[in-house]
Amino acid sequence: MNIFLHLLKFHLITVYFFIKLITRQKKQVVFLSRQYNDISLNYAGVIDLLEEEGITYKCVCKKVLSSINDSVRTQGNYSNGQTFFKKILKNFKESLSYYFSLYSQMRLIAESKVVIVDGYNIVVSLLKHKKGTKVIQMWHALGAIKQFGYQSIGKKDGINSDMARILKMHNNYDYILSGSEGMNPFFAEAFNTDISHVLAIGTPTVDYMRKKNPEAKKKIFKRYPQMKKKTNVLYSPTFRNDKQDNTQSLIDVFDFEKCNLIITNHPKVDNNTLDSRVIYINRDEFSTFDIVKVVDYVITDYSALMIDAAIANKKILLYVYDYDKYSKDNGVNIEMLKDFPHISSKSAEEIVKIITDDRYDEEEYAEFKKLYTPNIKGSSTKKIVDLIKRCLTDEH
Repeated sequence: MNIFLHLLKFHLITVYFFIKLITRQKKQVVFLSRQYNDISLNYAGVIDLLEEEGITYKCVCKKVLSSINDSVRTQGNYSNGQTFFKKILKNFKESLSYYFSLYSQMRLIAESKVVIVDGYNIVVSLLKHKKGTKVIQMWHALGAIKQFGYQSIGKKDGINSDMARILKMHNNYDYILSGSEGMNPFFAEAFNTDISHVLAIGTPTVDYMRKKNPEAKKKIFKRYPQMKKKTNVLYSPTFRNDKQDNTQSLIDVFDFEKCNLIITNHPKVDNNTLDSRVIYINRDEFSTFDIVKVVDYVITDYSALMIDAAIANKKILLYVYDYDKYSKDNGVNIEMLKDFPHISSKSAEEIVKIITDDRYDEEEYAEFKKLYTPNIKGSSTKKIVDLIKRCLTDEH
């Protein structure tokens, strides 16, 4: 595997050297994503404001297949090179398409003064860019509840150290956008950088979650009219490598007489467990953000969705049934059971009783919000565009 990565690295460095020679840099912004095939909410928010300002931009959204990504990045799978190459061959067309997209990404980086990414991007981090190029990491989540990047190196479900070193993981960032001052230290550790590079100005998600969306609410209630009648509880667990989420344990103890249970499975999880009492939301039909805005409680675990929900003033509960295992295999930045013991539990029954007995700890929730939700006056989107403008004019 290491030999393959070294060859890829040498190849990209050589190609990019010649691309830079023949490409003229412009006052242009380029958005790159391997998280999504479409323009994300965060990118769309910034792009709308850039258009109002008359700033030139281009965008390349090319998602890497999760099966290939997980096989090369995860410590537990990395040593098995055969698994990686089998998945490359199995998905040869998609893999080849992504490889060729790297050429267009290198050309756009070479001609742009500002580069924005929402996750690790191999050509952004690996290559040496033209003088004056500024890179902004607009991470796809507002917080780092679970450990990632350099924090997770060597852990079973974390990043392999050889891969991080060879491909210069999360290198070349000038600015990293965080959702709160409380998250800044975790972002600095995860991206292996000085905390001075981390700016707690949020992302367009902050602005979106603060706004009411009556049209979306109307559509959701029309599609699921039963949501008008009871307390609505959303369960949205994070992705685990074993693809388990303990949904059935929650269903077994849930009080369907008093509340609606709404479930949005992670995109990587194909959960065939269906129960007629549960409202299963199709993520292609409604965004999780819009669902959060219309429910009363959000149950999650190690997902940064808890921060999005808190911004929208929704009560959060943390169902961390596998806390000990997850802490060991992946790592967490927030010790939920210790720091927020009254809104966190390993027990599904305890989580449900907090709701049905109406004994939610508002003080603990307020403390969570104080620490980990944005303390930002004004628009996060405007602050990002102001940063972009400074980068374009070298005023920083």
